[in-house]
Amino acid sequence: MAHTKAKKHTVLHAVGRAFLTVFLILVITGCIVGTVFAIYILQYVNIDPGVDIRNIKLNYTSIIWATDANGENYELKRLHSEENRIWVDIDQMPDYLQKAAIAAEDKRFEYHHGVDWKRTIYSAINEVLHLSKRQGGSTITQQLIKNITKNDEVRVERKIKEIFSALNLEKEYTKSEILEAYLNTIHLGNNTNGVQAAANLYFGKDVSELTLAESASIIAITQYPVYYNPFSYPENNKKRQLYILDEMVKAGFISQEERDAAAAEELHFQKQQYNETITATNSWYVDAVIEEVKDDLCAQYGYNSRSAMQKILSGGLQIYTTYDKNVQESLEKIFENDDEYIPKVYNKEQPQAAMAVLGYDGSILGLVGGRGTKDGSRSYNRATMSFRSPGSTIKPIGLYALAIDQNLVNWSTYFEDAPFLDLDDDGVPEWPVNYYSGQRYGSHMTVQKAIEVSCNTVAAKTCQMVGYNNVFDFLTQKLHFSQIQENIVINGKVFTDNAIAPMSTGSLTKGVSVVEMAAAYAMFGNGGIYCTPHTYTVVYDASGDTLLSDKSNPQRVLSQDTASLMNKLLQTVVTGTNGSGKPARFTREIELAGKTGTTSSNKDLWYVGFTPEYTAAVWIGFDEQKVIHYGSPYPPPTLWGTVMKEIYSHIDNPKTTFSLSKNLVELDYCTETGLIASSSCPSTAKGWYLTSRIPETCDHGFSWWGGGGSGNFNWDDPIYWGGSAGDSSISFPID
Repeated sequence: MAHTKAKKHTVLHAVGRAFLTVFLILVITGCIVGTVFAIYILQYVNIDPGVDIRNIKLNYTSIIWATDANGENYELKRLHSEENRIWVDIDQMPDYLQKAAIAAEDKRFEYHHGVDWKRTIYSAINEVLHLSKRQGGSTITQQLIKNITKNDEVRVERKIKEIFSALNLEKEYTKSEILEAYLNTIHLGNNTNGVQAAANLYFGKDVSELTLAESASIIAITQYPVYYNPFSYPENNKKRQLYILDEMVKAGFISQEERDAAAAEELHFQKQQYNETITATNSWYVDAVIEEVKDDLCAQYGYNSRSAMQKILSGGLQIYTTYDKNVQESLEKIFENDDEYIPKVYNKEQPQAAMAVLGYDGSILGLVGGRGTKDGSRSYNRATMSFRSPGSTIKPIGLYALAIDQNLVNWSTYFEDAPFLDLDDDGVPEWPVNYYSGQRYGSHMTVQKAIEVSCNTVAAKTCQMVGYNNVFDFLTQKLHFSQIQENIVINGKVFTDNAIAPMSTGSLTKGVSVVEMAAAYAMFGNGGIYCTPHTYTVVYDASGDTLLSDKSNPQRVLSQDTASLMNKLLQTVVTGTNGSGKPARFTREIELAGKTGTTSSNKDLWYVGFTPEYTAAVWIGFDEQKVIHYGSPYPPPTLWGTVMKEIYSHIDNPKTTFSLSKNLVELDYCTETGLIASSSCPSTAKGWYLTSRIPETCDHGFSWWGGGGSGNFNWDDPIYWGGSAGDSSISFPID
C-alpha cells in the first residue's frame, strides 16, 4: 500500500514537472513572440497614414464649358484619361446618399476611431475557419486609404499597416472630411470614380439632385462594380439597392414609408447617352480648345507637351470657352454636307477646306478644320495648324491700311495699272501680273477699284510707297502673324518675307492660318482694335484657383478713322459691279465686307469677310499643294456666304450696319483726276473720305499718279521677291 502511494506520488511529480516545463516553455515562447510582435506592431503605432485628403493627388475629369444665349453655363465636353472623376464637396451630397454609404459599407462609422475591431476580429477568424461567407472587415476609413494608395495586397503586413494608418487618419481628420474623400474616390464602374461622376453618368444629373432610390442604386455599385453595374446587370443592382434601403431602415436613417417609396421608384439609367459619350469624337472646336490650353500651359508654366496633356486630361480643370452653339453647328452642317460644298468640275478630286468665325473681341465662336464628317479626336486642324500663302487677302491688312493711316492714299487716289518690270531681253516676265476680268493691265485705276477687283500692280506700288519693311513690321508686331518671318532657310536657300513681293501680293514662304486671318480682319469692323484670337476665357484648376486667364489683350493698331474707311472700301468687294467677293452676298439686309485671295496655279483659295457681328475666314486647298479645279462662282466667298446665311437664319433682330467713325463723309469725285468733283467734271463717282483729309477740288487737270515702268530697282536683288535671285519657286497671287 505504501509502495503504491509512493509510486503514484512519483508519477504525479513527473507529470507536474513535465507540465511545468511545457508551461515555462510556452510562457517563454509567448514572451519572445509577444516581444517580437510588440516590436513589430510598434513600427506602425505612430505610422504616418500617407494620405493628405485635403490634397489628394488623383486623376480628375476636366470639363469644357460653354455659355448659352441666356448666359447660363453648360457642359460641352468631359476630358479624362483612364478615370472619370469629379470632386464635389460633401455639403453638395444628399444626406441620404451619405447614410446609404454608411449603412452599406460601415454601419459603425460614426462611432469607431478608424477600425471596427468587432468586424476585424470576426473577419480574421472567418478567414481561417470559414464560418460563413467571406465578409470584409474594412471600415470606410480603411477603404479610403486603399482607394488613395491603390494598395490592396492580401498580406498581414499590409493589413496591420492599414489598421494603424486608419487609426492615425481619424486623429487628423473629421468624420465628414473622411466620408467626403471616400465618396469622391470610390470606384463606381465604367471607368467612373466618385459619386458626382456616377450621378452624371448613370442618371444624367448633378449629385445634389439624386433621389433616395438613385442614391442607394449608386452606392450599390461599389461592392462589386461589374456585378452591380446598372447598365449591364440592372437586376443585380436592384437587389443590392433594396438591401441598402433595408439597412438604412434598421439603422434609423429612413422610415419604412420612405424605404417603400424608394423601392417602388422606377429608375431611368442614361445608357444611350453613355454610349454616345464614350464613342463621341471631339469636335473641331474641342480639339482647338485642348491645343490652345496645352500650348498656353507650356508657355506659361514650362510644361512639355506630354505633361500639359496629362494636366488637361486628369487635372480636374474647368475650362470656360467662347463657344457659340449656333455658329459651330452651322459650320458643321455646311462642311459635312457635300451638296453644300463646291461642285466637282471635270470629275476632279474635291479639295479640303477650313473656316473660323470670330467675334470682335477675339473670341473664336466656331471653327472647322476640314470638310466631311470628322472621324477622330485631335485631328489635323486646318483652321489652326495649317499655314498657307494668303494671296491678295494680305493687301488690305498691310499695305492699304498703312497707306491710308499715313495719309498716302485715299479712296480715289489714281495709279497707273502697269507693271514695275517689263519683259526684258532675258525673258524675265512682267511683274506684277494682274488676273482680274481676264486682262493683265488696264490704264489708270483708283485705290477703291484696285481693291474691288484685286489689282496687283496698284498693290505693289502702294507697298513701295509705304515701305515693305513697314508692312512686315505691322503684320508681325501688331497683328502677330506667327509664321511671317525675316529669314527662313529651306534646302540651303535663304528666303525672307520682308520683301516687296510677299508684302504686296502675299507670296509668303510659310504662310498664315485661317484663325490668324479672321482675327486680323476684325480690326476693320472693330474701330482699329486688334484682339488676340482665343477659344477660352478662363481655366481653373481642381482647387478653383485661376490657372489661365483672358488673353484677348485688345490693342489699338489703326485709328478708328482708318479702320472705318477700310471698312467702306472692303464693302465694295462684295457690292461692287466687278467685286471679287460678290458671291459672299447672302443678304442685302446686312452690310458685308471682305477680300478674296488666290495664289498661282489656283493652289490656295481664300476669302476673309466680316459682318457687323462676325469676322470669318475661309481657305480651300489640298494638304499637298496642287491645282484646284473649280467653276463659277468663286468657291471661297460662296462657301462663306452659305455658312453665314445658315448662322443668321437662327438670329432674331441681327445687327445690320457697322459702327463707323463719324469723321467719314461721302462725296463725289472726278473719275479722271480722283479729286473732289467740281461742276466742270464731265464724269463723277461717289467715294468716302475722312473729313480731315478731303482731297483738293478738281480743276479738271490730269493728276493721277503714274508710277509705271521698272523704276530704279535692281530686280535681280532677292529682297524684292523674298527668295534667292532668279528663284523659280516663288508663288505669286493671281488675283
